[in-house]
Amino acid sequence: MYRANDLKTELLNLWGWRQNYNTSDFTISESLAVSSTGQYYQEIHPLLTLHNIKAVAPEFEAIVYDAWAAGVQYRTGDRVAAGGKDYRAKSDSLGLSPETNPTEWERFDAFSLWLEEKTQGSIVKAIRSFWDTKMADKTAKNILQSKPLFDGAGRIGDLVPAGANLVGFEITPIRAKGVTTKIDRIGAQFTQAGEMTLYLMHSSRDAVLQTVTLTRTREGGMEWFTPQEDIFLPYMGADSDAGGSWYLVYNQNELPGTSQAVSKDKDWSRGPCGSCSRSERVNWSVWSKYLEIHPFKVSGVSDPLTMWDVADNLYDYNTNYGLNLQLTIQCDVTDLIVEQRLAFQNIIGLQVAVDMLREFAYNPSFNVRRETQNVSMQSILYELDGDSQGYKKSGLKYELDKALKAVSLDVTSLSRVCFPCDTRGVKYRTV
Repeated sequence: MYRANDLKTELLNLWGWRQNYNTSDFTISESLAVSSTGQYYQEIHPLLTLHNIKAVAPEFEAIVYDAWAAGVQYRTGDRVAAGGKDYRAKSDSLGLSPETNPTEWERFDAFSLWLEEKTQGSIVKAIRSFWDTKMADKTAKNILQSKPLFDGAGRIGDLVPAGANLVGFEITPIRAKGVTTKIDRIGAQFTQAGEMTLYLMHSSRDAVLQTVTLTRTREGGMEWFTPQEDIFLPYMGADSDAGGSWYLVYNQNELPGTSQAVSKDKDWSRGPCGSCSRSERVNWSVWSKYLEIHPFKVSGVSDPLTMWDVADNLYDYNTNYGLNLQLTIQCDVTDLIVEQRLAFQNIIGLQVAVDMLREFAYNPSFNVRRETQNVSMQSILYELDGDSQGYKKSGLKYELDKALKAVSLDVTSLSRVCFPCDTRGVKYRTV
């Protein structure tokens, strides 16, 4: 497996989009023009110009955002116009002008965002093609497939005392690159129905990394929820440094009404009783090799939530604070791909070019610069797929297929846990 969002972020600037020479026409966001390798997509094919791409993009110029007003309460993600430019809110604010408050507002360019999403989509597509063609016989194995931390639920009379604490699980992954835990579902058992919020944090970051909202409809019983966004807990990733611990917590003050957590009678300091639940014992024997789970509470945490001093954690191994998790523990190649990113440069560049030219081919309004004549679908498809009647293969798609065959990633270098063979790294060969 691989973490697509991390790959989108880490591989975005292997190539860049070169800014227009005529900057008075239009420009793209500077982040898209960054190339860590000094190569740009426009070098792959002459049709890949920003003007041509804009010809097939939605007409963002027709979208007019409301002007910013000092008396309006703005929320994160809101979009406004100010001084002839568009801005997007980075946080909630009132009375803070976008033009003079860059910590609360950021310049927003709809075309650049669209182009970034298209580019990132092609990046993931390139990695997926590589994975499908090269790793079919070496796919990352599941160490544990979607199993709960414990079976059953707590007794309704065993309640966690009310308080003003931050409570939940400290989750410490094994120190092994390539092993990733995914939270498939979250179980919550509380005395009252209503909405509650869970926060995912990491000891290496100050801010909340992910927020999960659960809307409970049952009172007293265990209720399971599938997060809307994937929750990964890697040993090392784009949002976390190597090592450290993850924290999945909620604030007792934010529970609805007088709701209290129902506690599961379980000793987290050791394995479950073998005669109590055989399946739970089997699951624990697997996940405990790769994870440590420590229930804890901490008081005096600031609001809005920022990372606290973990030395203040008070651990209580006889409660679960009303929470249960259903986990999958897998080997993934995300970190290896990021480390060996240059091996994928050619694949990514050609995939972006192929996808964008195909967008040109199937957009009837596409035309060349200066709008002198339309470029026919047939001519673009010829550039993509070559001459279907000829004996010699050609076209960008053929070049992409050759690039996929020209690089082979040996997964034995992934980690000592997933593939404990000798490291041989990345191999190249001619085709």
